[in-house]
Amino acid sequence: MGGTPFVSCSDNKTPPFMGAILMGIILTPPAHAQSVSFSKEIAPIIQRRCVGCHGERTNLGEWRAHTFAALLKSGASDKAMLVPGKPEASELYRRILTKDENLRMPKSDDALDARQLSLVKRWITEGANFDGANKTALLKTLLGPRTHPAAPASYRTPVPVLALAFMPGGKALAVGGYNEVTLWDVETGKLLRRIGGLPQRIQSLQVSREGKTLLVGGGIPGEYGEVALVELATGKRRVLDTFGDLVLTARFNADETRVAAGGAEGSVRCYSVKDGERLWSMSVHADWVTSVAFSADSKFVASASRDHTVKVYETDGTLYTTYGGHNRQYGQYKGQAPVYSLSFSGGTALSVGGSKWIQQWEPEKAKSESGDAGDMEDRFFKQGHARFLAHNCEKELYQLCLKGDQVFTLASDGIVKLLDLTTQREVRSFGQSGDFTFCLDADLTAQKIAVGGFDGTVRIFEVATGEQKLAFSARPLSSLAQRH
Repeated sequence: MGGTPFVSCSDNKTPPFMGAILMGIILTPPAHAQSVSFSKEIAPIIQRRCVGCHGERTNLGEWRAHTFAALLKSGASDKAMLVPGKPEASELYRRILTKDENLRMPKSDDALDARQLSLVKRWITEGANFDGANKTALLKTLLGPRTHPAAPASYRTPVPVLALAFMPGGKALAVGGYNEVTLWDVETGKLLRRIGGLPQRIQSLQVSREGKTLLVGGGIPGEYGEVALVELATGKRRVLDTFGDLVLTARFNADETRVAAGGAEGSVRCYSVKDGERLWSMSVHADWVTSVAFSADSKFVASASRDHTVKVYETDGTLYTTYGGHNRQYGQYKGQAPVYSLSFSGGTALSVGGSKWIQQWEPEKAKSESGDAGDMEDRFFKQGHARFLAHNCEKELYQLCLKGDQVFTLASDGIVKLLDLTTQREVRSFGQSGDFTFCLDADLTAQKIAVGGFDGTVRIFEVATGEQKLAFSARPLSSLAQRH
């Protein structure tokens, strides 16, 4: 290192210790030497600043940016949006850099700041590399789990109750709130605890058998979805996956080693509870996935949808069959309706929705009765193996809760019915809420039913009598209750 221009010594030689320091300076990379990550640094910028005008549903300038594959394509100008290694030749960089208000993007919005501009430039200079798993995946699915804001200390107004679940023993009830889950005493309606750090909207709740873990599905409509496991003792959240839209449903299998989830983006996914690995993902529905369920032996996973079908998958995610009983065009039980809820009694599936019947069917027999378009009319005229149990509700059924041979159904107007599957008869009906209701759970140990609805009210009924025992607003009014 003798004669280095950085150090001047009287004998024109660099001391050994100074040589070591200088070697460290020369060999230590600058703070920004690490390559820019598209998924972590560039995708969030494009998603928040570009996709609103250049997304799935809008393509101003004939250019879309909702996936990596899409943003590579030229728009109406036919100029290359990205030229790896050459930011000045890349139309994307030129448009976000220019001072011309008629050309600069985002249009009619604040310009990108200096840090964002520098990141984009460095990323293109480094080769505009993609570090995700799928170039056609929505950018918003690459962003990873979000850190959610704290729940409000108190609610100025009730929020709709879209999910609830009894704790084991039926003495406490978990209720979905705003960025939190609240726990309530079902005898008094007293707030027991608040578990925060969760998605804005809670759409699905299930408590593990031992009461140690809460399975939570939710998100922000049209923007973000999340399925997570929460330790009830600590409130610690472990995110299994994120989605591009709301997670509407998530369920454990019988031995709680797997979780299935689905939602508004139409996909169904399955995970290992132990390590959080995504085991498979399928996107065969044409509309929202409203409910998922495992068969009792975990041989099948089924998903219900607003597209009038129930899909059945094998353990590896292979599509086994499609049940079309909610899309019958001919015969006695004709009618086309969305399917909102699904459950299994052993190997028999039960599904409900907009039709007049609770439908009971078996995946194996549904597969054997399936065919093609050529014999569709003959097949629909035949009743097949499915049983159609009339529920006699005026409104569509949003949820069913199966407990042994007893099935509880919830209509959108708040009417709950208890039906016996053995006798195929209605046992009793429970009161009407007067507002839209969305969620239902039952605990036979405590002999109680809980119903939640749009007005934020939770109603508790006795199973044996049908009497309403309690009604309370699931609305925290104080920050003094325990929070995690």
